[in-house]
Amino acid sequence: MSAVVVPKSKLRIVLVDDTNTFRSLLRETLQQRFQPAALLDFADGREALASCIATPPDLLIADLYLRQSDGRDIIRDLRQRGLKMQVVVLTAYPEAGLPAELLSLGVAGFVDKNSPLEQIELAVQCVLEGGMFFSATVPPPVPTLSGEPALPRLGADVLSEREREVVHLVARGLLSKEVADRLGLSTRTVEKHRARILAKLGLHDTPTLVRWCLRNGLG
Repeated sequence: MSAVVVPKSKLRIVLVDDTNTFRSLLRETLQQRFQPAALLDFADGREALASCIATPPDLLIADLYLRQSDGRDIIRDLRQRGLKMQVVVLTAYPEAGLPAELLSLGVAGFVDKNSPLEQIELAVQCVLEGGMFFSATVPPPVPTLSGEPALPRLGADVLSEREREVVHLVARGLLSKEVADRLGLSTRTVEKHRARILAKLGLHDTPTLVRWCLRNGLG
């Protein structure tokens, strides 16, 4: 989904992971790094889901394979309810097909739990700033699954040359500030371009925009 940077004073995070030691360590790391207004952590996916429904966070960080439930089911339930929070998925068992599957669920971040914690920090930072982060230990996302949201039939020619430059860099996972630095623009101008691009294409989130870019040779 297209993201707006959330001030730390308002940032709400929900973390669900059923490995107690890992969850505690990650919670402490996130508290120190991002200083969120609220950070709730759960071992039980059902409790995490109930919390997200009752008070939707800005970011959900979810282990993919939980003892009591599946991270995919939690994400699907939230999407079916129209809840648009950002999602970062963690797993100790990365599989080649996961990035594409997660993209279809609107997930913007995916990290191998065997990676250093710094990788999760980078993923969270990237996603909160409107980018995407997929762990380098698995193949890059190539969405080919059936059942994905339909893409607009519009081609790249509907975008101006500058918009194509912006969307190409966005599709490569660059943050708005990085796009601005590459193109010699202000971050505010890049954000305006991103909003205009989404409006032109009738899209509402970054993962779907990336799929559109890949289909139209802008990835």
